[in-house]
Amino acid sequence: MQPLDLDLGGIHLRVTVDQPAIRGHALERYDGFFHLAPPKQADLEIHFRIDLESRPHRYHPVWVDSPPITSRGSMEHAWIEGEAFSGEIDWQRGNGTAVIPNSLAHLDLFVRIALGVELLRRRSTLLHAAAVVRDHFGIICSGPSGAGKSTIADICRDLGLRVLADEMVVARMQGASCRVIGSPFWHGERRSAPAGAVFILEQTETPRIERISAARALPRMMEAGGAPLALPDVQAAFFETCGMLLERIPAYRLGFSKNPGFWEVVDRLPEFAFFKPNTRQPLAPSTTMKTLPSLQSALSSADPSPTRPPRTPTPQHGDSK
Repeated sequence: MQPLDLDLGGIHLRVTVDQPAIRGHALERYDGFFHLAPPKQADLEIHFRIDLESRPHRYHPVWVDSPPITSRGSMEHAWIEGEAFSGEIDWQRGNGTAVIPNSLAHLDLFVRIALGVELLRRRSTLLHAAAVVRDHFGIICSGPSGAGKSTIADICRDLGLRVLADEMVVARMQGASCRVIGSPFWHGERRSAPAGAVFILEQTETPRIERISAARALPRMMEAGGAPLALPDVQAAFFETCGMLLERIPAYRLGFSKNPGFWEVVDRLPEFAFFKPNTRQPLAPSTTMKTLPSLQSALSSADPSPTRPPRTPTPQHGDSK
């Protein structure tokens, strides 16, 4: 059966499925994220065998609420198991296999794990965050389930802003800067923008915002989750990569209610003076970092001595739809 060649955050992931029905679901699920001209060699290739007799608890052919998993191994080679599914992924060799129920959600789970670890091996990461684009800069909105990621994404869509994803996004380090990339997890699109800021979300009656140091932001990002596996080296790599991100872009604690008034509070900060939406400007794949030095200069003046985050990992389980 013809493989599915996915382009997720710059990673070429090749998926083969032995059942036409679930392959059809996957074609719809990852629409917009297929590699248009896939090379012969993928970064990772995973073969799925579908067990048609398997019916896990709360079975559904398309959706399931974060099936619990156990894992062993390392970020080079890991074994993943759960109710009615199992698999292994060898990132060092670039391949993996999995036996799953006839469920798109379980296929999606393995795709996220495979992608998340591969990104960490490249000093990049999946984040449990929404991301919106304002004046060609990506703003990462981080928070645990219920913090308001989907809400803030919906508000921004209504304002005509581009939303890269409302649940999980890719942050890829590029030298001294970072790029935020949309993902299919969830309601995302295959676009990217230079990362300009991280908002740590919390819901409040009145909107407010304050600049916080990397040391204060890092534990909040870890609480939000995003590490693909609970293995010690995976958790440590996730912790370190989030720290690298916060060394490259500033962090803010944003309190907001379910209305667009929070942008007025954001725009009162001097460093956001030019950080205004322009919905008529298309987001081109060739977006550059020309204005980033000005942003970084303004932001550095707001917090002249940010604290470098600690390097001792605090394991937290990831969270995903």
